Amino acid sequence: MTKLLEIKDLLIRFYSKYEKFIFPVVKFAVALALLTVINTNIGFMQKISTVPAALVLSLICAVLPVNAILWIGALVVLADMYALSVEVAVATLILFAILFFIYFRFAPKNGLTVILTPICFKLNIPYVMPVGCSLLRSAYSVIGVICGTVVFYFLDGIHRNAATLTSTAEDAQSLSRFDISVGQFLGNKEMYLVILIFVVTAVVVYCVRRLEVDNAWTIAIFSGILIQIAGLFVGYLVMGITGKMLWLVIGNIISLFLSFVLQFLFMNLDYARTERVQFEDDEYYYYVKAVPKKMVAVREVTVKHFGNTASMGKRIDHSRRKLTQEEEENSRKVIAKELDIDEDLLK
Repeated sequence: MTKLLEIKDLLIRFYSKYEKFIFPVVKFAVALALLTVINTNIGFMQKISTVPAALVLSLICAVLPVNAILWIGALVVLADMYALSVEVAVATLILFAILFFIYFRFAPKNGLTVILTPICFKLNIPYVMPVGCSLLRSAYSVIGVICGTVVFYFLDGIHRNAATLTSTAEDAQSLSRFDISVGQFLGNKEMYLVILIFVVTAVVVYCVRRLEVDNAWTIAIFSGILIQIAGLFVGYLVMGITGKMLWLVIGNIISLFLSFVLQFLFMNLDYARTERVQFEDDEYYYYVKAVPKKMVAVREVTVKHFGNTASMGKRIDHSRRKLTQEEEENSRKVIAKELDIDEDLLK
């Protein structure tokens, strides 16, 4: 555990020092992952569904705010939908307009949440999103998870019905492409089930992790994972979905591990050293519970300089392996004076 704490402290120091360089790299990686998911699933417009185009757009996203990734991703999706069908592009535009209104109205600072949710769906670990967001952010962050979930199921439905939507047959009794694209989305009962379970999970995790009890984050994580496994398992059985049971369990186990990684990085507390303090002012009496974080003590060495009391207890920089020539000469002079010997004997 001590080694892990040292690595954590090293990572925090490294990020604090190079944050202005690391965050653009993170945005580039996230944007590239999002565009790769889009191109491999609905890359109907060949001109923009290429690796060079994804790299260029990701570089643009790296120097822009996080919400720019949402706008660029939405434009790429609309271009792909237009290449598939004008009616599908109109349906996608209406859906994106509604989602953007909800997002910017209630959760405008959770852009990464919206982006990471469909990516996690493709990796079969979407269950980490409602748990992780409720641990690190406010309850409103679940709105970003909902938006990402809706986008994933809409685009997944388009991908599954691409053959029907590209059919050129004109039948007076057949549904239009617009009706098909909207119908496959609104009639997706699995999407409603997942959204409901994600909302319940997020609310429970947020409420539990704010409780004034020991190991609140640990209890919240286990509560969220168990709710998702039980809720989705029962829901899949009722709807007759059997092919996702295995990945439901595996995905939640991986999400459990990732959630504990988040806890270690952001809320690793030492409950064995909990302190309770009481104090008062003119109007109130306060009862305070203080739980220290688990940290590695920084090793420091102090030295005493002969003949220079002003520098006693001065800290030594461990990164310096060798003294300068001027410092060596000053040290020899001070030591020779204190010992009353010739300075040349110390060379």
